[in-house]
Amino acid sequence: MFKIIFLSIGFAYQVNAQCPKLIWSDEFDSTALDLKKWNYQLGDGCDQGANLCGWGNNELEYYTQQNVQVSNGTLKIIAKQEKIQNSNYSSGRINTIYKVGIKYGRIEARMKLPIGKGMWPAFWMLSTDEVYGKWPKSGELDIMENAGGDPATVVGTIIYGLPYPNVSYSSAKFTQSQGDFSQDFHIYALEWSENTIKWFIDGYLYSTKTISDVGSLRWPFDQQFYILLNLAVGGNFPSNPNSSTVFPQTFEVDYLRVYDMVGAPSISGKQIVPFMQKSSAYSIANVQAGNTIVWSVPVGANIVSGAGTPSILVDWGSTGGKVAATVTTSCGAYKVEVAVKVSDPAPILIPSIVLENFDSTARITRTFNTGVYTDKVPNPTPNDINKSALCGKYIRNAGSQYDVIFYDVSDVTSAGDFIKGTKKFYMDINCNAPVGTNILLQLEDKNRSTSGNYPTGRNSRYTAVTTKQNEWERLSFDFTDQPDAGTYNVNQMVLLFAPNSNTGSTFYLDNFTIYAPSLTPTFDLEKGYSVILSPNPVSDILNLSVTEAVYMESVEIMDVSGRKVLSQKAIKDSKAHLDTRSLNSGV
Repeated sequence: MFKIIFLSIGFAYQVNAQCPKLIWSDEFDSTALDLKKWNYQLGDGCDQGANLCGWGNNELEYYTQQNVQVSNGTLKIIAKQEKIQNSNYSSGRINTIYKVGIKYGRIEARMKLPIGKGMWPAFWMLSTDEVYGKWPKSGELDIMENAGGDPATVVGTIIYGLPYPNVSYSSAKFTQSQGDFSQDFHIYALEWSENTIKWFIDGYLYSTKTISDVGSLRWPFDQQFYILLNLAVGGNFPSNPNSSTVFPQTFEVDYLRVYDMVGAPSISGKQIVPFMQKSSAYSIANVQAGNTIVWSVPVGANIVSGAGTPSILVDWGSTGGKVAATVTTSCGAYKVEVAVKVSDPAPILIPSIVLENFDSTARITRTFNTGVYTDKVPNPTPNDINKSALCGKYIRNAGSQYDVIFYDVSDVTSAGDFIKGTKKFYMDINCNAPVGTNILLQLEDKNRSTSGNYPTGRNSRYTAVTTKQNEWERLSFDFTDQPDAGTYNVNQMVLLFAPNSNTGSTFYLDNFTIYAPSLTPTFDLEKGYSVILSPNPVSDILNLSVTEAVYMESVEIMDVSGRKVLSQKAIKDSKAHLDTRSLNSGV
């Protein structure tokens, strides 16, 4: 006879006077899988019930015990291209059901991912007792998933909702700015408390979901869950392998640990910064008085303030690297880090598509607005930025915390260029709102987004911040985040003036334009003349020539906001050489 001991773990919030306790772990230091902790799952899912062939995801693998190996201090789940039963691939899948049940705490694993189209490694959790019913009603927690064809990106997700096929989910993705997750081990962690779930990579907090994210649906994440590790081949998420996929591939796990508390130190700050960026902020959360903090930044970057404190400012050069900190507490030392990429010098962007300027037919269609919107009103205060006769006027609804304007759009089918910054949205704004007011632009798939299912269908968000009051300025919208990594199609835009406030400010808007790279440094002028600029990008001296010998009264250089930064007068031949060394880098 034998008996199974089911370890049930329930956790609470961290109390500052306490230290987190390691409740359960597997360091994979033996020569075989510890069957006191793990179960094998075998086959192709066809014996698991209706609609589960291919494990419900059209996967191609057959799971075997032989594809799960423990050696040299790590667990290895290996995917092979081989014929088993009716499958052309084999792999491995294990779980802890009825051996450990977890409710709240910190669950983390140090792992190295496989690479290749069709690879689908996953570190996830399912409900032990399915108190609220069969999947998805009792929930699913995806701590880490990766589509091997995109080895630099991982996804964290909660899944919940009504009986299949009415599945709901809320997802966020993290993209490594340098290298990918197949090159080295990284720590993937989930911190789970009563109404909040947070996702971390190497101590970098990249996603938070709360009970409000499920709307009117049940929050099923208040019961015990068990852990699963598997490496699928093919399926709905990564698509199937192709001729570029190399086999075998290995999903390698150094350790898996469960702690009884949340609230470990974590790092925040931008993963991508502009070329020569000054005073970029990074900070550590969950530190206490008496903790010591030692920061490090890559060669070429400098900490300009905050060394030894929870928050620093970093000046960047032309190359990136890791911003890291070691936090020493009475409970031990924690290392957190984030890889940072320095963008190439900004491309020269010029107006490409005018979405709406109130002087010609708009290329976007307004479908709904919360406040009072008036088309084609007289320009209240013309200046050098905006001399147009007409503009739009919007009075924000002070009774709405998230006042919105919806537009149908057909000129932005994909957001990739806007996320990378190779295209940008610009808008002229004149408002009586305080300096520093945020304006949020959201790209959506209106076929997936509804008022009650945020963030589903919200592809990406971009923010502009006002710097003037009661005069025109040209604002650019910078990429902020991707609320729903699973949304790719874009057919709707939403503008939010002063979101998360109850202001009744008035905003005049004009020249809502997409700026795109100048593909050539040659610009046509009237009467058949052309101006040629070199070099591109500019370095020290800007050479300007005209294809015909003409008199040029002056040459003026303006940045993308329309501000004059350099000029030269009385040029009497067809060439000019402007010294740009006095300009700030990146202007």
